[in-house]
Amino acid sequence: MKALTHLAVVTLTAALFSGPVVAQVEEDRHPFLDDKFNLGLGIFFPKKNVSLRVDGNVPEDEIDIDERFDLSNYEATPSLHFRWRFGEKWSFWGQYWSTDDTGKAVLDEDLEWEDVIFKEGTFAKVGIEQTIARMFFGRTFHTGPRHEFGAGVGLHWMEIDASVEGEIILEEGGTGFHTASVNSDIPLPNIGAWYMYSWSPKWLFQARLDWLDASIGDYSGSLWNGQVGVHWQTFETLGVGLYLNHFKLDVDVDKSGWHGKVEDTNIGPFLALTATW
Repeated sequence: MKALTHLAVVTLTAALFSGPVVAQVEEDRHPFLDDKFNLGLGIFFPKKNVSLRVDGNVPEDEIDIDERFDLSNYEATPSLHFRWRFGEKWSFWGQYWSTDDTGKAVLDEDLEWEDVIFKEGTFAKVGIEQTIARMFFGRTFHTGPRHEFGAGVGLHWMEIDASVEGEIILEEGGTGFHTASVNSDIPLPNIGAWYMYSWSPKWLFQARLDWLDASIGDYSGSLWNGQVGVHWQTFETLGVGLYLNHFKLDVDVDKSGWHGKVEDTNIGPFLALTATW
């Protein structure tokens, strides 16, 4: 994903110096209501809450990872969003961010992971990596001089890798060091809608929401992904946005290598430098 970030930076830089060739928008309308391309590159500060269940022969209790291993909250992570209008009423949206966390703890009770038991009173380390990408096709249904409303369908793609290592209880008796891990790519289609309102050529309010509650292939559960915030168009092609992002996933997993469940919530502010052209 480094290449994606570098491309975003180059595109954003080009937009800043492209004033003479950028199409002029009406002076009394915010550029977001007319732009063909919109790119936001910034920092997301999510508070994370992650719970996993990795079943063995019988279902086990969920492991509240951020509580038991004290994962970092509100840790800065790069985030990217963009929009491309490719017709009078049609647009394509994208969003991306990722987190990589580790935590350490002395277990205050046994931790069951599949058919492995990490022993109470021993030191254990957990690691969890998440990558979330959103792709969305939308149609504008209502526009006016100061507002826009639309809806459409999309796809969320989540990659999750989780592992725990520490001392376990062996089947033959005694203890030994062990590392256990699971990983999965979770593709979830969804429906969504958005709304924009501008009360001046410089200021705009934005809100959008994606939703899913269904059983699809190896996965069943629900997804919510929302964003709400304001944008200040500082210059003709450059602005600043402050948003609250909320992502919540609650999915049962039934696939080779992982039978269980994942509950994942990322919520926090997103500060973005935006370019429109």
